[in-house]
Amino acid sequence: MVATVLCFGNLQLDVLCRTVTALPPPGELQMIDTIDFALSGNGGNVAAALGRLGLEVELAGYSGADIIGEQFRITLAAMGVGTDKLLRHPTASTGTSVITLSPGGERRIIFVNGANGLFDLEAVPDDWLDRKRVVSVGSVFVLPQFTGEAVGGLFARARAHGAITVLNICWDATGQGLPFLKSALAQADYFILSYDEGRHLTGHTLAESILDNLQAYTHGTVVLTLGAEGCCLRCEDGPQRIPAQAVEATDCTGAGDSFVAGFIAGLVHDRSAYDCARLGCKVAAFAVTGPGAYPRIPTLAEVEQFDTLLPNVMTSYASRIGGDSQEPNPLKGDGLVRTSSPDQTQLARAPL
Repeated sequence: MVATVLCFGNLQLDVLCRTVTALPPPGELQMIDTIDFALSGNGGNVAAALGRLGLEVELAGYSGADIIGEQFRITLAAMGVGTDKLLRHPTASTGTSVITLSPGGERRIIFVNGANGLFDLEAVPDDWLDRKRVVSVGSVFVLPQFTGEAVGGLFARARAHGAITVLNICWDATGQGLPFLKSALAQADYFILSYDEGRHLTGHTLAESILDNLQAYTHGTVVLTLGAEGCCLRCEDGPQRIPAQAVEATDCTGAGDSFVAGFIAGLVHDRSAYDCARLGCKVAAFAVTGPGAYPRIPTLAEVEQFDTLLPNVMTSYASRIGGDSQEPNPLKGDGLVRTSSPDQTQLARAPL
């Protein structure tokens, strides 16, 4: 099988702590509702979501040569993700993140890159890019070696092989700004980022102004996710907003990555940018209905039946947390271990 999509980005073990409103004072203890462990990271989430949607996808990068990395290979393979290009680093450990979740699902994250930080985009062989419809890069600003020049060089080679290029960034914590992204944006067919990331990069607060500012840096299409308000992008007839789907959101971790996966799925099926963004919103809505980014994402055909399928997903999830069955376990290929029952869900739009 030749994969249609090739994903680059970090692969992380997420330790999800719910519900956390404040950390205890030094030397004290605090009991919380649940602690979950999940396969995550921008690259891991996007690849896993695409695999669950039924697309032919590969994840490229490094994991540690440790038990977590090996379990992740089993988990990804069970979801249909190719791992031949997920290399084992002999000395560095698999990346890990600790995430605290508020009652509304908002997150705070501390992390180490581990082996992720040692993968060199410039060393990617040309034959990895053969016969790919989409090449996606995430984790920019998080992985220091994913510079604008390195991403731009990879994208230029991918486009020469006929691939569509998709760029998704993280929070620019060190203030490197748009000049850092210049080379990558010059070769990106689609640039997907959150409202907060866009505001931080441009200094603008209106979504349409952020789009206009970023559009000057790229020949491609800029897509801005707007949290519970959905997303916006500039189409031929001007800026368009697409609302998020109304769901019971319990964990927003990976919602943006799930949106990216849905958007890529639309590209593979030759849909317009607008329809790709609509599909991204639908996929993200499934992601936020429980812990972890991807375990509830169904096949692409089922996502298309969103209005009828999602209530069944929520009913199934509610029965699981009520004790009728076990939560997904990575030993069974789902990538999630639950330690106790979650707090009550709340009705909200799917944040991206």
